[in-house]
Amino acid sequence: MPSGVRNSFLQKAGESPLPRIIFTKMKHATLCYLINGNEILLGLKKRGFGQGKWNGFGGKVKEGETPEQATIREIKEEMDVGLLPSNLQKVAEIDFFFSKVPEWNQKVHVFFSKSWDGSPKESEEMLPKWFAIKDMPIYKMWNDDPHWLPHTISGKKIKAEFTFGEDNESITGKKVSFVNNFN
Repeated sequence: MPSGVRNSFLQKAGESPLPRIIFTKMKHATLCYLINGNEILLGLKKRGFGQGKWNGFGGKVKEGETPEQATIREIKEEMDVGLLPSNLQKVAEIDFFFSKVPEWNQKVHVFFSKSWDGSPKESEEMLPKWFAIKDMPIYKMWNDDPHWLPHTISGKKIKAEFTFGEDNESITGKKVSFVNNFN
């Protein structure tokens, strides 16, 4: 099956018991966490997708952009901080599936950066706040975060898949694998 494509088996009443396969192309998005010693910068999402949750900074990868370019653009837009591609460390690739709203399905490229230009500023979308890593509000973040974020902070690279239930909050499926690279 092509990368970034997920299949679903559907059968309507009266149809043959053989499954019908529907392919959905995954959207690509990014997340970036700034790390300063024993602190991590999180953003409180003020509107839109994930409103009210603490998260990393990022967003959709636009056509023609690499995940790194999208991360640099999103960080500048969301908190007026400059990043260089050489300062981005890729730590995870995560596929998210939403049972109730398949249009939200996405592959997220996760980066850490320990070097940047400027001081994080609040935007219309995000309120940045530094947390001691040991005091991260992990249970005020997405429900998948406790399953992978601590591993990446400890230096591991991961590929993961999470499926959210009908409430778009509960996790109905998960797979987390440690990897050496993202080829």
